[in-house]
Amino acid sequence: MGEVAFTGHTCSSRPAMLVRACRTLLELMQARRERSRVRCQLAAMTERELQDFGMSRSEIERELGKPVRRK
Repeated sequence: MGEVAFTGHTCSSRPAMLVRACRTLLELMQARRERSRVRCQLAAMTERELQDFGMSRSEIERELGKPVRRK
């Protein structure tokens, strides 16, 4: 008969691993959504509003060019 490899994980740890993985995925999705929202707000600002923040339009354009997954 074939041997069964021992992975070191018990059946009771699998649900905990799944919960951690789901939480991590949820946190990543929330971070992406927040970055996307902030970038949309930056894009909608006027030159005067950007000056108040000490930012230029070129800095905003560079930020908007980043993929959503990057900070």
